[in-house]
Amino acid sequence: MDIEGLLYMRKYIVSILIAVILYGYTNEAQSKIQFDTIDDWKQSEFSSENLICRKSDNLNGIIDLMGNGALLLEKVDEKELFQKTTAFKSKGVWTSKWQTLGKVCSVKKIKAKVIVYGNPIDIRKGWTKFSGNPLLSGENTLLPLNKKNITDQTILLPEPGGVPQDQAILLGNNKWEGKWLLFFNHTPHKWPHDYYWSFAVADSLTPLKQGINPFKLDSTVYPLFGPIDGQAPNDWLEVDGVYYAPDETHAGESHMWRSKDLTSWQDLGAIAGILGSDPGLAYDGKYFYLFNENGSYLTYNRLNDNLTRVVEGDTVLNVGDHTGDADLGFFNNQWHMFFDDGVHLHYNIGYAVTSADKFPYGWQLENDIYGPYNPDQGQSWDNDTEEGNNFGTGDADIALEKNTIYMFTERPIGAAYKQLAAIYKNSGQSVRIKVEVKDKDESQPFKSTDWTELEIGNQIVDLKHQLKGSKFRIKLELNSTNPEVSPMVRKMKIIQ
Repeated sequence: MDIEGLLYMRKYIVSILIAVILYGYTNEAQSKIQFDTIDDWKQSEFSSENLICRKSDNLNGIIDLMGNGALLLEKVDEKELFQKTTAFKSKGVWTSKWQTLGKVCSVKKIKAKVIVYGNPIDIRKGWTKFSGNPLLSGENTLLPLNKKNITDQTILLPEPGGVPQDQAILLGNNKWEGKWLLFFNHTPHKWPHDYYWSFAVADSLTPLKQGINPFKLDSTVYPLFGPIDGQAPNDWLEVDGVYYAPDETHAGESHMWRSKDLTSWQDLGAIAGILGSDPGLAYDGKYFYLFNENGSYLTYNRLNDNLTRVVEGDTVLNVGDHTGDADLGFFNNQWHMFFDDGVHLHYNIGYAVTSADKFPYGWQLENDIYGPYNPDQGQSWDNDTEEGNNFGTGDADIALEKNTIYMFTERPIGAAYKQLAAIYKNSGQSVRIKVEVKDKDESQPFKSTDWTELEIGNQIVDLKHQLKGSKFRIKLELNSTNPEVSPMVRKMKIIQ
């Protein structure tokens, strides 16, 4: 073959390679037409009527159900904070921009995850105790360690040791971005002497469901703070990269502590005007609140901007038994509160729920939703007996990861979890989708499929009428007959 022929063959081979690369790139691009984050939704949006794209807030350590981004109905009072108003609009339509297919083809299938946001939760049923309980344990002069009540998954606190208690679970920030931090107090003696503050770290809570303890102690921050006499936080909270912790002092006061790096803590001083003691801390996106024990009652106090003085307060719930150690979080369009429920130092877990627009009032009470024998799954470490912990289960703290609620209780620290079945229950919600297709010739009208119903749950939908064209867009219609509940398109992917 002469030089000219070789050059021709070389150009031919190069052109084939380029075509193969471009074809592969196009197919790869097409396979990634999906909606899974807030950026996916917003970048693809052409118009939206009465719908919002929203990702989960990290509010009070609770990650809501939107994940990285989901589509749901807009609130009626769209100017108010999402967690401060309840009612959704009844219908909304979302339309995407025109998407280029790269060649004449059709949209064949839609892969989607649709859930229901706002249904009431049956909080009493479905709890499963972590099989390796307790998560963290130790001993002090108040509670000697019963070695029969630990497992191969239990972390025993090294020096300075003590019984871990007064725990709180939240997602970290800054250095601890994306990590679950399980805070707790511990002392080798007993209240109020030589208290330490510490936390354990986990990448995910999911291993708890496989019987694996995901938490580790980091020697660089263990113990985190102390020893200190008479000041032990009951709760920890992270807001905009700053950590807050109200304590319970031996004198019956509460001081607010603050830290930006978790290693250096500033005592802001005693909080003036608290109605009660033993506070749990909550944040609604605008204000900080304390929820306190006052005998058999729970009270609330809203704090000033400096977090050192009460602005307002009231009694909000009669639990009926001794109570305290309140933990609050907003998810699933409701405010949820967990607290001690029982004779003093002999506890079960109580629960109350209120709507977004009634907070901090309007709590609906459920006593004794969880405890040593509820559910009875053969674990004796938390029995309120001499052979158990002689305490029961108290100070419940809640985390939400994906579709699972995780509960952490004292003393020592144990875990339990339950699936959120309510998000798959249709209570008057519907989602419909249709695809519109057009050719390169912009003068020609676009063609449209019929509306196709999406079911609640995970699904792959075959479109009945597959229309060919070079561009397509989708329309979604969301409806709800219940103003407190919205359908939510959590994920969607276009399959060609």
